[in-house]
Amino acid sequence: MKIAAVRLFVDDVAAARSFYADLLGFQPVSLEAAVLVFDAGPLLIVEQADAEARAEGLVGRFAGVSFGVADIEALHTRLKASGCTIVGPPERQSWGGTLMHVKDPGGNVVSFVQD
Repeated sequence: MKIAAVRLFVDDVAAARSFYADLLGFQPVSLEAAVLVFDAGPLLIVEQADAEARAEGLVGRFAGVSFGVADIEALHTRLKASGCTIVGPPERQSWGGTLMHVKDPGGNVVSFVQD
């Protein structure tokens, strides 16, 4: 088995599209008004939150997903310059990699890792 998709909920799909497609450069598979699908290894599905998703606390949470990057310092600089909320700047981990945590436009915390 392998991970097929990661699903995130947001209140502003247009802002999420700008973040994931334009700023991060994820390749779109499908860009609909309420659901965005990107090729991010497994699929990344970004979905317009409805009342049920909000009631269940699915918007603005720690996503528990890490995206691999080649140059985390360059990404940090680009995200910071764009006004993105950096929750945890790049930090070397005991296992040897470097992690960074940021908030997407929906307040979901996503992580980036460089080996």
